[in-house]
Amino acid sequence: MSQIWNSLLSLLIYHSNVQTNKISLIMKARVYYLLFLLLFATNSMADISSTSDNQYECIYEFKINNGNPPEVYSTILTFNENSSFFSDYSIYLIDSLLQVQHSEEEYESVKNLMRKKEYFFDQTITLNLADREYLVCGSITPDNYYYIEEASKISWNLTDESDSICGYLCEKAIGEYGGRSWSVWYTSQIPVMYGPWKLCGVPGLVLKAEDADGIFVFDAISFRKSSVAMPPLNTDKHIKTTREKFIRQKNNFEKNPVGNISFESIGSINIDKQGKGSVLIDGQQLRFHPNGYVPLEKQ
Repeated sequence: MSQIWNSLLSLLIYHSNVQTNKISLIMKARVYYLLFLLLFATNSMADISSTSDNQYECIYEFKINNGNPPEVYSTILTFNENSSFFSDYSIYLIDSLLQVQHSEEEYESVKNLMRKKEYFFDQTITLNLADREYLVCGSITPDNYYYIEEASKISWNLTDESDSICGYLCEKAIGEYGGRSWSVWYTSQIPVMYGPWKLCGVPGLVLKAEDADGIFVFDAISFRKSSVAMPPLNTDKHIKTTREKFIRQKNNFEKNPVGNISFESIGSINIDKQGKGSVLIDGQQLRFHPNGYVPLEKQ
């Protein structure tokens, strides 16, 4: 147990304080290609909340180039033949800890480190292939929200351009989503329709994505077999909303977080002055954007 705990703690500290360097993928492309052919040949169905032998994960560096230095996040996509789950990497570490025996002190230590991360991707996106729907959970401090969104909204234009990314031969596709034009590089050597965030639907795993303005960039840095089960779907303590309403409220809130909080609705405020400090509103981290806020989805 101590070895697992120390590994989780080290990983979270690392992803909280340094920018992730690109590393080459461990195995050759043809090995993964054969694995995925076997994956899609099977008729067995895996529960989204259980660990599957056919479950994989891809870690992405997510960068927002709106200042110097840019905002750099660590995110992760976990998927099997039926579904995928995309989140901040620290969510993955918390789920990893919950699947092994741990003390309350250990759990709170990891949670505190997560709260003190300067940059935290505050959406989780679950894609259900059978229903072709996203379940998106997000926060507007101090509340948590969720909404359902159709997963096939992007009409991709497949091009003849190609590149080598992380040792995989990738092809380029262009599509419009959320008021932005996106270019994605996907590899048919990993024949799944998944990608980072909501950038899915091309004939291969998306290893890189960038908007036309060069502000938002997702870069794959590691691909591996997963040993951590995807978390069960849980919208308890979340307020149901619509995508349009959430995007409008989220973008308005992030322009001025402090000014847009309804102080009448706040139950508690905790301020931690250690390190870079943190502000918790009803237990939820209030984060700021030192370079200014640029919306990932404009509409």
